[in-house]
Amino acid sequence: MIQKNLPFLLLAVVIAVGCSDDSAVVDSNPKYSHILLTDMQLSPYVVDTDTLNVQPGKDKTADDPVTVPIHVAVNVSEPLGAGGAVGTLRYEVRLDGKSSVLASGDLLQSANPLEWVADIAFDRKRGDVGDYRVDVFGTDEWGTELNNGVSKFRVFYGSKPPVIVEVNAPDTVTLQLQTQVLTLTAKVVDESGPADIKTAYFNSFLPDGRPANGNPFRLYDDGSPLHGDVAAGDSIYSTKVEMPPDTPKGEYRFEFRALDYSNLSSNVVIHKLIVR
Repeated sequence: MIQKNLPFLLLAVVIAVGCSDDSAVVDSNPKYSHILLTDMQLSPYVVDTDTLNVQPGKDKTADDPVTVPIHVAVNVSEPLGAGGAVGTLRYEVRLDGKSSVLASGDLLQSANPLEWVADIAFDRKRGDVGDYRVDVFGTDEWGTELNNGVSKFRVFYGSKPPVIVEVNAPDTVTLQLQTQVLTLTAKVVDESGPADIKTAYFNSFLPDGRPANGNPFRLYDDGSPLHGDVAAGDSIYSTKVEMPPDTPKGEYRFEFRALDYSNLSSNVVIHKLIVR
């Protein structure tokens, strides 16, 4: 959670802090109530839409509808000790620099009588990136305006590809009279979470350089012994490969790769296997 301290004065003043990625504004004016907004927090402060509304089995695009979640908490103070209480506090969310309101509603008093909170969820497209602002305003119990609070958060579309961080496969196989079964695995990670990994696979190339029949060979993270996978959902993708006695001898090349639901490709990891 990023904390925005909103300092207050009893003189007419407008305070601006920082730039678009670290900004807050407090407007304290004698016409306002003696009750002041003193502190405003947003969480999260940075939202990556690549992590929102990820649906396994469905590709992601910049036009996908997503719901952006923001929690806002505002503290109030009574610096003059004059009594009274907050009457209402409301929020409005808009794209920074624009007038159209994207979401609005009431803040509610939390268990702490000096803290007011709201959980905001508003709909955008995955590609609707930029700086957004939350305005908080209200009145005391007598209808006198409170000072206003403003804080900003950033929305971006990370589109981060998966990464193959490790491959496990034998380096050498000596052919036997019976068919041998090899297990090949690849550990795949994605900053947008494991649910964003669409597929992991490898292509195999024969000693003479020709691609093997059946390319690409899919790897699985399903926990099935059929695929040689030990545990489902552990980001280790596995498959079994048979080596019959008549397998051509020589050096084989395996190229491992993964895709996410934005169809971004991982790095390519090459593993070589000598069959003798």
